[in-house]
Amino acid sequence: MDKLDSKLKKEIAARSGEVISCIQCGACTGNCLLANVDASFNPRTVVRMVLLGMRDYFRQHPEVPYACNICELCKGVCPRGLNISNLCLALREQLVEEGVGPLPGHKVIQDLKQFAESPSFTLTLPDPDTAKCERVWFPGCSLSAYSPSIVIKVWDYLREKLPGTGIILRCCGALPHSLGEGSQFQGMTRELEEEMNKLGASELITGCPECYYTIKQTTPNYRLKGLYEVIVENGLPKEYKGNGQTFSLHDPCKTRWEKEWHESARTLLTLMGYKIEEMRHSRELTYCCGQGGLSLGLNPFRVFNVATERLAEAHFDIVSYCAGCRETFALSRPSVHILDLLFNPDWQKDKTKKTNSVEVRKANQAALKSQLESRQKS
Repeated sequence: MDKLDSKLKKEIAARSGEVISCIQCGACTGNCLLANVDASFNPRTVVRMVLLGMRDYFRQHPEVPYACNICELCKGVCPRGLNISNLCLALREQLVEEGVGPLPGHKVIQDLKQFAESPSFTLTLPDPDTAKCERVWFPGCSLSAYSPSIVIKVWDYLREKLPGTGIILRCCGALPHSLGEGSQFQGMTRELEEEMNKLGASELITGCPECYYTIKQTTPNYRLKGLYEVIVENGLPKEYKGNGQTFSLHDPCKTRWEKEWHESARTLLTLMGYKIEEMRHSRELTYCCGQGGLSLGLNPFRVFNVATERLAEAHFDIVSYCAGCRETFALSRPSVHILDLLFNPDWQKDKTKKTNSVEVRKANQAALKSQLESRQKS
């Protein structure tokens, strides 16, 4: 029988910032899409094991806290407001400190993280047309890996509408944060702050929900703003023309508590002339695409099954405002990123393009840096 450790609850509560109170109602498990497709993950069991002090259970089954999509739907449906995602993150951090995590299946994530931190991708540039830099366009790893062309076109748009916009290429820290590598996460947070200070910028604009979510938690010394809100405020590109198609709109789980992101995405699609089908689980009750929490390396079949269940609510082609979500859904359905509709004239052809491989992702990130450096020299 596993030894019970009364200190575990206090340790996880301190790490997670959660008051761990559970009435075992099962609302978390009943509403968890991951638990519904894979019975080996049960949010209520995670809480129960923490309350009982079953430290050895998590050492013997580290895949349990690492399976969680970190989507926070549990917090929205729990009568006590318990965020089990935060418990799983705290457990991951503890497993890393004990030398158990990250897991062997995270090798591909470690590879992507190392590349995103390397000189092959990282770059900091001011607006080449002005002598000052008031704000920064921060595309993040995923959008850069998805489409270098879109990243550059967004920067051109922002510089036209908001002169004095620079650009920073690097990881926001989401990868080590989700793996439980707390010290690396803190280091990457400091590095981003240093790059902002070098440019003298006081505002960071990102189109990545994961970046927004991650950076917001660090309470940065600069303003943080979502790209889609900025585009709504400043207007569509002059040459834009939509075709009136209807899309099923997927809200990324990292925007669950961000009403401004929900509203600006819908306003933007309407301004572009597209119609929206609201999926049954949307906004603060949205489902994860399946790839949240860096689960792809551990069990790609589970990711596919979660995505399939999510897409069962959609009756049209999918549009999302997260590159990771778009790439996950592209495994089985025509999908676009909202920025494709604005900045990719071939989006109708590309909506059936399959997910980029790891090597293509890294090649795209390297190509983006190279193209930006070439433009700076010309």
